[in-house]
Amino acid sequence: MSALPTPASPLPDDLGNGSASVIPLLRVDAGLRDAVPEDERRFAERVLVVPRRELGPGQWSPEALLSDSSRPFAALLLHGVVTYDVMLGGRCSANLLGPGDLFRPWRSPETSLPCDARWTVGGDAAIAVLDERFLVTARRWPNLTAVIYERLADQLDAAMVRAAIVALPRVEERVLALFWQLADRWGVVRPDAVVVELSLTHALIGRLVGAQRPTVSLALHALAADGLLRRTPEGAWALAHDSRAPLESRIDHRLADGDGDGPHPVRERPAPPSRPAIHTAALNRDVRSGDGH
Repeated sequence: MSALPTPASPLPDDLGNGSASVIPLLRVDAGLRDAVPEDERRFAERVLVVPRRELGPGQWSPEALLSDSSRPFAALLLHGVVTYDVMLGGRCSANLLGPGDLFRPWRSPETSLPCDARWTVGGDAAIAVLDERFLVTARRWPNLTAVIYERLADQLDAAMVRAAIVALPRVEERVLALFWQLADRWGVVRPDAVVVELSLTHALIGRLVGAQRPTVSLALHALAADGLLRRTPEGAWALAHDSRAPLESRIDHRLADGDGDGPHPVRERPAPPSRPAIHTAALNRDVRSGDGH
């Protein structure tokens, strides 16, 4: 008896409408498709069928995902942009998720801090819910799991860069660095500028760089006056080709040598109990809502 899920009935090629409730994952994600040997892809497409959810503009409740599957372990953003906000002590930090990113929206941050969280969709978006069907299928094609781990590592790298951006002393530098990071993903190179095709409000930019909206507005005005960053009539953002120069000039090469100040425990503590496997972890944690403004 095969341990794989039962192949689904053939699905139409056009799965972009909001009425679709399931989707053949390999048809919409080239990276996962390439993880399966070519001579087995047709069969894998029929087997690896997962729930698909359309997300409308505005805030949304992660609990809605649980109705699609009893054991989801991740959501894969298929298209659109999702903002994840974490509120603490009256301040709000944001992260942007784009197509191909993985996240676990039904879980609260595992921390002793009194954090609050919310999820917001800008425009329309769609996600695929990865559940036990994906885990079972990955036993036959382990490279599917390797793709997931590689993307999570990329997202961790991006988070580390964002932490470095927030640590910059001047808000103008933070905003400039943020847009160059966004340009790596959403930028289009044109003769006169690199255009970041995202419509971002001053308030959202502030949450991304750890600054208040009025300060961000002043920083954007200064950057525009210097010809480094401007908003286009269409609502996108245009970076001057030489606008990275102010960031490069601040590199302190002494930091590359290290100073031996790595963390070390004051006293030895017993090892924490091992966490359950990702597919057996508790999935019923609530994500509390909040306005974060």
